[in-house]
Amino acid sequence: MDRDERLAALSSFFACGPAEAERLGDAMAFVVYRHNQILVHQGDIGAKVWIVLEGQAQLKVIGSDGQVQLLMAHGPGELFGALPHERVFVSDVVARDRIAVLEIPSSKLGVLVQEEARIGSGLAMILARQYHAALDRMAARITLSATGRVCAELLNAAGGGDFISPPPVVAALGLMAQTTRETASRAINGLERRGIVQRDAERLTIVSRRMLEELIV
Repeated sequence: MDRDERLAALSSFFACGPAEAERLGDAMAFVVYRHNQILVHQGDIGAKVWIVLEGQAQLKVIGSDGQVQLLMAHGPGELFGALPHERVFVSDVVARDRIAVLEIPSSKLGVLVQEEARIGSGLAMILARQYHAALDRMAARITLSATGRVCAELLNAAGGGDFISPPPVVAALGLMAQTTRETASRAINGLERRGIVQRDAERLTIVSRRMLEELIV
């Protein structure tokens, strides 16, 4: 991703003009992390904010039973890190597949928010979207069955389309749906047998979005 593409992404994410996007871009470093690389460890003191351009960053914690639990996941257009000041991270932050991010010190972002009203309003909108997404995930964990959560994650991964490419890794899908790999595998196999989804090496295809939606219970 070249500089012009990064500036266009920032302008879209923050709903700001070219001048504000330039200021953001000048203050940020473009970094690519490989699959499973840890951006920050649980318990570390951090003073950075990351904005995801490509891929997904997962925030993982070890539960009381010793199992890894997914706390949150952030995709393109979302941000995470130390806001508004440095803080102790309560989770590991791990790259899922290859991710591309923009990094900025928390203090620099704070200055930009104070000096540029449109950057401040854009940041507020980003955080509001993430807040509602977090509420949706919490509600799903409480109210939906494990299979329902797997179906919801498939629709979320597909966005407005009917394809997920490359196809989701079952273990990662189970983590996202807060269930076991075995349960996620059974759910996917059941969807394939019913012809609701199809899988090959290149992608997972949602054949019937309506039927998939009906299983989110």
